[in-house]
Amino acid sequence: MPGQGKAALVRQAGRARLLVMLGLFAAVVLAIAYQANNRLATVPRVTDHINLLSPDERDRIARFHDYLLSDHDIDYRILIARGIDDINQFAVNYFRDGNIGASSNSGRGLLLVLDTQANQVRLEVSHALEATYTDAFVAYVEHRQMTEFFAANRIADGILATTEMLITRATNAANGLDPATEGWAASSGGGGARVDARIGEGTASRRNDNVAVGGGASPREILDRYRRAMEDRNNNPQLSIYSEQTREMLGQRVMTSAQMDNVAKSLRNCQPEKLFHQDNRAVLRYPIQARTCSPYFFLREDGQWRLDFTVMIDAIRFGRNNEWRLVPEYSGPYGFAFRDLRFDRNGYPYPQ
Repeated sequence: MPGQGKAALVRQAGRARLLVMLGLFAAVVLAIAYQANNRLATVPRVTDHINLLSPDERDRIARFHDYLLSDHDIDYRILIARGIDDINQFAVNYFRDGNIGASSNSGRGLLLVLDTQANQVRLEVSHALEATYTDAFVAYVEHRQMTEFFAANRIADGILATTEMLITRATNAANGLDPATEGWAASSGGGGARVDARIGEGTASRRNDNVAVGGGASPREILDRYRRAMEDRNNNPQLSIYSEQTREMLGQRVMTSAQMDNVAKSLRNCQPEKLFHQDNRAVLRYPIQARTCSPYFFLREDGQWRLDFTVMIDAIRFGRNNEWRLVPEYSGPYGFAFRDLRFDRNGYPYPQ
C-alpha cells in the first residue's frame, strides 16, 4: 500500500506538471497570437496622421477594404501623412515592416501612400498581385482617376473611386475576363513609382461642344449618343442629352477620364432588352442575367428624351461586384418599369 500511495502521488505530480506545461504552452500561444494581432493592429485599414479625412470617411473607406479582403483576399491599406522624404523607399519599408498582406491567405497586399506636403502619391503592389494590377493599370488609376479627384480637393472620393476600380479589376480577373475589354487597357505607362498627387490644382477644364440630337430621337438613340460622348471623354455637363436637373448635378461633380472610359465600356458590352414607357418617363432595361448592366432612366423635357441621372442615383445602387440593385421598396416615378420583377430584401432583381 505504501508503494501504491507513492505511485499515485507520482502520477498526480506528473499530471500536475503536464497541466502546468499545457498552461504554459497555451500562454505562449496566446502571447504569440496577441503579438501578431498587435503587430497588425499598428497598421489599420486607414492610417491618417494628419486628420485629412473625417471619421465617417475613414469608416466608409475601411468598409470597402473589408470587401476587398473578404471577396478577393486582398489586404489593402492606406497611409496619409506629410513630410515623407522618399515616398518610394518609404512605401517599400512600410509595406514590409507593417506586414501588409498578412491578412490575406495568399499574400495579396496593396498599399496607398499619400504625402500631402510633398504632394505625392504611390500605390505599392505585392508580387502576388502584379498579374492583376499591372503597371499600366496602376498608372491609369493614378493619373485618370485618383489624382483627378485630388485636384478638386475630393480626397476621400478619390480614394473610394479608386477602390471601386480595384474591386472591378479584381472581379474581372477572377472571372477570367480579357483585360483588353477594360477601359484602361488602351493606356500606356508604368506603375510602381510615385506620381504628383495634384491636390487642390483644380478640376479639369470642361468641354463646351454639345451632342447633336434631333427632337424625334428615341431613348435608345439618346443612350447611344451618351456612349459616344463618353468614348470621346466629353465632360461637358451641359449636354442636351441630360435633363435640366442632371445638368445642374453634373456641373458640381468630378467627371474623370477613367469614369467616362468605364461608362463607355459598359455601354458597349451591354445590349438593352426592353423599353418601358409611361407618360413623359421611360426606362431602358437589360436582360436580368446581365447584372452589371443597370437600367437607364429618361425624362421627356421640351419635346426631347433626356437622361435623368438625378433620379437614377437615388433609385439604383451597386453591390460589391458592381451588380445593380434597386433601393428596397422603391416607389419613385420610374417604379412602373419594375413591376414584372421581384426583388430580394437587398433590392437585387429576379424574374417573377
